[in-house]
Amino acid sequence: MARIQLVTDVSQWGLMNWPARTRRRLQICTLVATVATVASAVGSAYFILEVSSSVLVNMALITANMFLMLVAAFLQAVFIGDLFFAGPWRERVFLGERPPADDDALDFTTVNDHNGEFIALIIVAILVNAVGLHFATGGFFQEYHDEGFFHVQMRSSNADQREAALVSISDPNNNRLWEREGLRDLIVDALEDEDPGVRRRAAFTAGSLQVLRARESLRERAREDGDVDVRAEAAFTLGKLGRDVASLEVLMELLDPEEPSEVRLGGLRGLAQMRDPRAVEAVVEQIDDEDREVMAYAFWALARIGSSEPREEVRAVIEEEPPGFRRCAAMEGYKLVAAAEDAMWARRQFQNADPEARCEGVTFEELDERIHYVVYGESERVKWLKTVGNTDPYEHRRWLRRLLADPEEEVHVRDVAAEILRQMDP
Repeated sequence: MARIQLVTDVSQWGLMNWPARTRRRLQICTLVATVATVASAVGSAYFILEVSSSVLVNMALITANMFLMLVAAFLQAVFIGDLFFAGPWRERVFLGERPPADDDALDFTTVNDHNGEFIALIIVAILVNAVGLHFATGGFFQEYHDEGFFHVQMRSSNADQREAALVSISDPNNNRLWEREGLRDLIVDALEDEDPGVRRRAAFTAGSLQVLRARESLRERAREDGDVDVRAEAAFTLGKLGRDVASLEVLMELLDPEEPSEVRLGGLRGLAQMRDPRAVEAVVEQIDDEDREVMAYAFWALARIGSSEPREEVRAVIEEEPPGFRRCAAMEGYKLVAAAEDAMWARRQFQNADPEARCEGVTFEELDERIHYVVYGESERVKWLKTVGNTDPYEHRRWLRRLLADPEEEVHVRDVAAEILRQMDP
């Protein structure tokens, strides 16, 4: 079996012998290699950051530049050794030349091989070249790692690659990059992408990174985009970006019954995220909608807004509606719009509720797989219990403890009672 052995004798390397045959040739080759390395690095940096749309091409260019830098560093080390190492070091040690055997004027002078020093020179030359190229290219490697790579992907003709770039940007593991202005500009530009999947992902990413400058473009996408999913995502993102009068007006416009159901749901999601009490009246108008999803989302949005202003309207639905989906949706909203004085009424409803009456769950999933519960799939009794816990739990502490201690009570009710008590006494 062959053994791997590290060769430290410079004379046995046999590298770059032709450029080192004469000092003048060595000088010219070293200068050419150095200039070529700098020019290639600067040109490649510009091409990769501003023009290229292929990650593979970029990798090949970076590899080629690294190889060219190593060649230049090696020649620089040989040139320095030729200048400063005593005796005919280049000829005798590096090139391994020996005087002819019949030469009457044999030179028996010992020439120090300087193997260790030469290897150290190569390492230093590599480090100096790397640092020099870093500054010459404006910090290319850091710029490419932090931002340029995503710009390259976004220039790709493949929509999947463009979308993948936006997915990577919004990854929480990359949150240290989220304040970079170039990436934020890239996200705003992606809202105008020709592919609807990319536009939708850009809208989601704008919300993840809180890109406030994207509001104007998002309002346009929510109103006019040709894809209903993009419109819905843009509306949802407008809500994530916080309260804004212009965005609030757009979201309320999207609740128009003439709009597609997906867009109306996006508008309600956005209003739920924005949590602006000024939207209550517009949302209340949706609680009687014939579309069961729009109706359920309206109650959920009222709960998220958290204003007690619509409590009477929501309570009226609960009192008038027979057990079923709409009543469950109203109860879901009532949990967070009810006031302290409603806690006793909620207790009475809890006692009178049918233990077998359960609600159908409604959820939706974001692009990052985060799940939102519009209506929890649980019993009506649990919803009434949560209403007490959200309104005036301290006044009903003893009742909650009795529920927790009752072995005949259903497990979910006891678990919720325990959680409410735990939050009261952390």
